[in-house]
Amino acid sequence: QPLGGGDARAARVKAAGMEHHSMIAVHHEEINPPQHQHLAHYPSNSAVTAWQPGDVGKGVKHGVSESLSKRYPYPSNAVYDPLEQSVAYGRNAVPKTMMVLRKLVDASASGEAVDEEECTIRKRANIKKLLQALCDHTVIGDAVSGDKLGEGVALLKELLSDADVQVRTAAAAALGRLATLTQGRKSICETKCAEVLAHMLEDVEGVEVRLEAGRTLQILTRSIDGTDMVAESVSDGRVVQKMVRALLAISAKKSQIETPGLVAILLESLSYLLKADKAVELALSEQVMPFVVYTLRRRRYNAEALKTVIALAGHMHGKKAAIEAGALQAICGLLASHKATERQLSARAVLLLCVDQEGKKKAMVVVPNLAQQLYEEDHDMYMNALLALRSISEWPESRAMVLKVLEDDPEMLAEVMRDQQMHLAAFRYQPNAPPRV
Repeated sequence: QPLGGGDARAARVKAAGMEHHSMIAVHHEEINPPQHQHLAHYPSNSAVTAWQPGDVGKGVKHGVSESLSKRYPYPSNAVYDPLEQSVAYGRNAVPKTMMVLRKLVDASASGEAVDEEECTIRKRANIKKLLQALCDHTVIGDAVSGDKLGEGVALLKELLSDADVQVRTAAAAALGRLATLTQGRKSICETKCAEVLAHMLEDVEGVEVRLEAGRTLQILTRSIDGTDMVAESVSDGRVVQKMVRALLAISAKKSQIETPGLVAILLESLSYLLKADKAVELALSEQVMPFVVYTLRRRRYNAEALKTVIALAGHMHGKKAAIEAGALQAICGLLASHKATERQLSARAVLLLCVDQEGKKKAMVVVPNLAQQLYEEDHDMYMNALLALRSISEWPESRAMVLKVLEDDPEMLAEVMRDQQMHLAAFRYQPNAPPRV
């Protein structure tokens, strides 16, 4: 017989209730799955799913454990390979992956019969996993504690000499991540990894290898402690020498190791390193100054090249080399650049170069563009220009040029003259007399 209105409504409510309880059952059993397979008629009233919400899932026994290995045991018939790609995560990710990589490296160096292709594939997979683990800032602190860091950096140094290009590239990237930490920079320099990275700048097999080595050196030299260790205390300036040689080799015409983007990285890294006297002398002996001036004349990598000139001009021999190479003439046009950073760096370079008496003599060419910076709204740029003009004006011919350029603006000329009367320049020009500091 057809159901009445009340019976139909009761059936709909019952169906809705069954659907609701079955969804709750699925939710609970996904959190804490039963030990044996679900029954085929799961949505109905069965041993798995009960009618009441409080009884959901109580028709079977559940195995609860805090350990995933007990809840989801490794298949007994599966063969565990200790050299397969590490699947560890969290605090175990870095040490576990390092352990697997160490076994792979030792297996290759043992002289035993191993499948080199398979070994290389596993090295690639594991070092990729290592790089991902090192990027986890929440656990990288555990990777650099105790003796783990020294062993890990020594392993990565070995991988920098691996026969596979991808392995070398990933090893350089991993060292770059460690170079962001104080302990990492110290360990990298103490294990001579910086010298190996500098040697990799001329790697003939891959562009990415050279780029990654350059990026790692850039990260390493951005900090004060890293600059000091690379330039003086640990590497004794050899890294600077290799970087300059690589810079010249990469930039040579029809170079076999031409690498787009690497020249700017190396120039910026050198601008950090060329603060120590020995580093400057080594760079000058490798003829870095003619290359930097040529780069400025071609208007390539302007900001990086200007930073390098500023670093070199902090040394007396660097000043003389820059003036002799024509740095003031190359910088002249950049004083009127449309980029504020280039204008500011140019004025700073002129200020440093014009401390030398020969710089004052040859600075007439930069006076017109330099005087335009006196009207800049930025106070630092105004002061750079004012100080540079103060130093340039110590030479009579250059002083006459300053007066001629500013003769149409009596107020600005009076301000410059007042500044020169109140403050002595770094070197005041006096014939047959030593410079006054």
